[in-house]
Amino acid sequence: MKLVNSIYYDEAFEALVVRLSEDHVFLTSLPHQPKTADSIVFKKVSGDFQCCSGGGLSDYYSKLRGSMGLERAIVFLTAANVKKHLYRELPDGSTIVATVGLEPPVCPGGGAGGSNSTVNIAVLVNVALSESGLVDILRTVVEAKSLAMAELLLRCKFRSPGTASDAIAVGRPAALEGLEHFAGMATETGNLIASEVYRGLTSFGLELLGLEGYVYNLLGLTLEELLDVTVKVYEKAPIPGLDSERARGRLKTLITGFLKDPNVLSLIIAARELDLRASIGSISGFTVEDYEGDSVKIVADELLASALALYISGFKGLLAAYWVERLKEKGLLNLKLPVFEDDILSALVGSAITRLCEDSGS
Repeated sequence: MKLVNSIYYDEAFEALVVRLSEDHVFLTSLPHQPKTADSIVFKKVSGDFQCCSGGGLSDYYSKLRGSMGLERAIVFLTAANVKKHLYRELPDGSTIVATVGLEPPVCPGGGAGGSNSTVNIAVLVNVALSESGLVDILRTVVEAKSLAMAELLLRCKFRSPGTASDAIAVGRPAALEGLEHFAGMATETGNLIASEVYRGLTSFGLELLGLEGYVYNLLGLTLEELLDVTVKVYEKAPIPGLDSERARGRLKTLITGFLKDPNVLSLIIAARELDLRASIGSISGFTVEDYEGDSVKIVADELLASALALYISGFKGLLAAYWVERLKEKGLLNLKLPVFEDDILSALVGSAITRLCEDSGS
């Protein structure tokens, strides 16, 4: 049985509207929502949206529902692009609809933060879930969402489960008598939904980030900032006749090409993963204190960087990566990147300059 009758974008209200085929009983993390609803609205708001003068958020929801003629709608608010959304209809009829915004991420110990760009997920389950069953599927969706955000490596000191204002609503047809009390990943329904949320949000998030956004998550630098660093190093030993501006253009082409190579990206991902593990002390024998003090007991950062330099530019690239490290020691580069990412960046910069010299016949 199809649970969604139609889904469309309402230009007048800048909202994605999901019309349900019948009434659904809902459980949601959102405030001021109906227990039973016949539709779902993902309303786009400004990035600096502040609600609300007068009666507050409850009145805002009521006025919006009235204006749209959707008096019994579940309403999500987001600064993300709601035209571009995730939609999954599962074999059993269960349906997932999500809009995704990834800035700024939150993480444990990273401060409260705040944003209206958010991950909003609505899940319709074609199973007779009881109230505790709805709680269980809500838990399952939160877990799957958090796993997907971890795959995207959102930029925090620790792993990030998403943004400050993520919201979830789960529902089942009101006509189905609630008999099923469990919907975790160990159940057929929970596992199917978790798998689709996890895989769907991961692929959607990667598409949303694009290569440059994903690389920023890995290194904490935009492509332009990475080029700034590379050109600064290049200027320490420039190629005669090749000024910085022209060198920058050629370096951009080289580095972009490197980053499209899955082998290069794999080594950079490994560096980021190791920094995340080390930052919380989950590498056995390597304490948080060791990590924060950049202890000499760990050489895996240098091994990883050496592998990257050798892969991209051979022995010359390896020597160039060591040269970049020496520049850092002399205080000529002050990037303050985490331990593993710091060395992998030296390899990337040194290799790019090596290739530039080789391509120029130097």
